[in-house]
Amino acid sequence: MSLDTSKPYSAPRPAEYAQIPQPIMRNQWLRNPELPGPNPIFSDLITATFMIDTPKFLLKMQRKYGDSCSFFLSRRLFVGLFSPAAVHEVTVAQQHNFVKGVGFARMRKVLGEGLLTNEEPIHLAHRRMMQPPFHHGNLDSYVALMHELVNQHTNAWKDKKSIELAPEMMALTLEIVSRCLFGLDSHQYTQAIAESMEVAIDRIERTMLPGLDRFDKSGIKYFKEFEQASDRLVEIAEAIIKKRVESQQKKDDDLLGILLQMQGAISIDHIRDEVLTLILSGHETTANVMSWAFSYLSKNPQIRKALEDEADQASWITENRAPTYQELEDSSKVASAVLQETMRLAPPVWVAPRIATVDCEIDGVKIPKGAHVLVSQYVTHRNPRFFPEPQKWDPTRWLDAKFENSLPRGAYFPFGGGSRKCLGEYFALAEARLILLMVAKNFRLDGSFPKAQPRATYRPKGGVTNKVSNR
Repeated sequence: MSLDTSKPYSAPRPAEYAQIPQPIMRNQWLRNPELPGPNPIFSDLITATFMIDTPKFLLKMQRKYGDSCSFFLSRRLFVGLFSPAAVHEVTVAQQHNFVKGVGFARMRKVLGEGLLTNEEPIHLAHRRMMQPPFHHGNLDSYVALMHELVNQHTNAWKDKKSIELAPEMMALTLEIVSRCLFGLDSHQYTQAIAESMEVAIDRIERTMLPGLDRFDKSGIKYFKEFEQASDRLVEIAEAIIKKRVESQQKKDDDLLGILLQMQGAISIDHIRDEVLTLILSGHETTANVMSWAFSYLSKNPQIRKALEDEADQASWITENRAPTYQELEDSSKVASAVLQETMRLAPPVWVAPRIATVDCEIDGVKIPKGAHVLVSQYVTHRNPRFFPEPQKWDPTRWLDAKFENSLPRGAYFPFGGGSRKCLGEYFALAEARLILLMVAKNFRLDGSFPKAQPRATYRPKGGVTNKVSNR
């Protein structure tokens, strides 16, 4: 099978999308300041600070200027909106007034027009096509396969003294996504995906600000490597599709099969882009959450012991069988709390950039057409008004149902919100709970706590070496 496709790296923004308004430049806003923030005169220095550690920069802005502030990056107006009410309006109630912002143009160069990056009207049509495989009715079969794959993967740890946690989680979650959603073994692609994704995610984040795209075809090594990584991931996605078509496997038993059955309603380019999107959002983000979760657990022995006790009491574990989805949910209260708290402090997606397409008002703040708007899981999840001792990793807060029910809309949004909320939320949570409990039953992992390396996703830096001991 030959796939006649255009490559995302060079593809233009689809004409069907809403037009992006002209940005508001520094000289315009100086004449009409509306929000607190640093002096625009120092915007070049502010831009450099932003690029060094973006989550820390945004948190500093919120701490210093409040939940609504403005600053200039590349001499363009950015508005930070960090209150839960503002988050809800931008991501849900008034999402129609915004299009995807900075970073997503770079992400399109890797993922094309998949669910993570596309706009209306393409987004809604694709979302409807991709919903069936994620219905609750399919979760039992996914969980059974996940159980088999986690067993296979972690059995290899029994004879090891240490593991590199981050690559282990990347390999495991990729295999789960590949088998569950593509019907294929991923082992032959694991290393190539890891290497290409490392480059792509780095370049997406470091070259996200407006104006840097002019270097994409410059021949500069840094940008050439970005293009090469993008093209390699495209080749892998196309190979996955080709292999699936040639296998003559039943076409409606997983996501890829359903999409292939819908050719005509969806192009082969778009099928490839959805495969690329799931490679990133379906395995890379979950792997990061798992690496952070085990790192937090190794430094919090009381919580780790509570998780081990929960694993010891789960009947499906003691009987060495796969649970149903409901059994998994019922037996994972501590595991769920560990995940919720981990995603609060280390959200897999830590910022949601938007561009206002019309003049609008968000939580009492006037947002002019063309302004870049940033809402941030990293910042809002650290609001002390809603999360006491916000920098402390404390899963026990989530064991009290009253706590979660007390949170206003928009205070906690690790999976996004509105029509953009992650379609695979329940799939990812089932996978993560299963991994936590099965590892807790058989092993203890101990390692130094990693530094964060925030890029397009909130990654731990390095391989995250962990000592392995059998329980």
